[in-house]
Amino acid sequence: MIIALTGTPGTGKTTICGILSEHSQYRKQFHIIDLNKIVLGEKLYTGKDETRDTYEADMDKLEERVKQVISQVPQGMDIIMEGHLSHLLPSDVIIVLRTHPVALRKRLGKRKNYSFSKVKENANAEALDVILVESVERSKNVFEINTTDINPLAVVKSVIAIIESRKQGKTPDGYLPGKLNWIEQVEL
Repeated sequence: MIIALTGTPGTGKTTICGILSEHSQYRKQFHIIDLNKIVLGEKLYTGKDETRDTYEADMDKLEERVKQVISQVPQGMDIIMEGHLSHLLPSDVIIVLRTHPVALRKRLGKRKNYSFSKVKENANAEALDVILVESVERSKNVFEINTTDINPLAVVKSVIAIIESRKQGKTPDGYLPGKLNWIEQVEL
């Protein structure tokens, strides 16, 4: 199964995949593909947006490269594509990590490479459900996890619960999208 683990920067994607990679039980079950590492490391971008201080990923090249990586993954392993663009690539399941915009501002504000405007842009994107909406437009198998006030290990358990439910043909109703509404948090 191919899982897109996505969400606005700062919602916990890298932390969750780090936990999955560190535990021997999960290491045998999941192959993690770090999309940001591929984009930056292999220069799979079309340019840099200097104003927003971001690279513009070449999605066609990224998709081809990810297909190559997937073809080399041992049979029987589930693949987790980690990154805020993962929902734009072919997958069986999309899991969107969500964080309340106020908490997200605090998390991103601690990052030295995030300007005030970049923090605000990402918090607004979260309040407007940008990644969730893009995900729902692409797939019927979209689930969301609110990471605002829960321990990363609890998020890992939720991610695994979603994956295991889908592998059994079940829908984990507790994670269906649409329960979170942070629109009042948008800063104009």
